[in-house]
Amino acid sequence: MFAAAKDISKLLEGVPNGAWVAVSHDETRLVAFAAELQEVLQKSKQAGEDYPVIVRVPETGATTLLL
Repeated sequence: MFAAAKDISKLLEGVPNGAWVAVSHDETRLVAFAAELQEVLQKSKQAGEDYPVIVRVPETGATTLLL
């Protein structure tokens, strides 16, 4: 059985296209975003989120779903 897809577009409002994003492990809040993957990992660790969900915002304005 597949898990339901989760629309996180509201969390990503204001995040630039193409940015890497760290979302909290419970998928309820935006932890950090940056142009480079290593930077977003560092920022999320500094924010106390050791196991974030990492996604990249599409270059286009498409909706981002977590599956």
